[in-house]
Amino acid sequence: MDKGQISKWLAGAGVSVATALAGGYLIIPHEGAVKDKEGMHVAYLDAVGIPTICYGQTGKDLYGRTIKLGMKLTEEECLEMLSKTLIKFENQIDKYVKHKYASDYQKAMLVSFTYNVGIGNLASSTLLRKLNAGDHVGVCDELSKWVYAKKKKLPGLVVRRKDEEQWCLGYVPKEASKTYSEMVLLTAATTDKK
Repeated sequence: MDKGQISKWLAGAGVSVATALAGGYLIIPHEGAVKDKEGMHVAYLDAVGIPTICYGQTGKDLYGRTIKLGMKLTEEECLEMLSKTLIKFENQIDKYVKHKYASDYQKAMLVSFTYNVGIGNLASSTLLRKLNAGDHVGVCDELSKWVYAKKKKLPGLVVRRKDEEQWCLGYVPKEASKTYSEMVLLTAATTDKK
């Protein structure tokens, strides 16, 4: 599946449009994955030594098992686990955000950012304080500060934060904008039928 198809799949699994975009266009491309020659996702150690599987999933897997090296999951299991994790993250984020987003793209950025740094780091961040104060440009400016893991600047985080900053400012790839429009229309059509 391409980024647009993944986003639409996530939306079909109950994830909001903004969060589905985050999953397909920001999280999966930046988290990456390790697969074996049969295409199974294999658990690995991330940049700071945490056992990880699928698209940046740590802790427990879809079945509540502790993620350990050597564990394997299918692509379908990984997408299902991602959708459940994204719903959880979005609900947690919604408890902290008290100000309206500048756009769904800014919300997608925040979901991607929080997925990467964790809800605790979001909750105590200047980025969140700026968002809740309505300082949308200030929110975007904060992203470049979040490029370190265990006090080491990681090139992958630099690239991720630059992409998230573009989304925060409303500059998204044409493909993502097209997918967004299609999902909004589909959501409106589905809502109208109810």
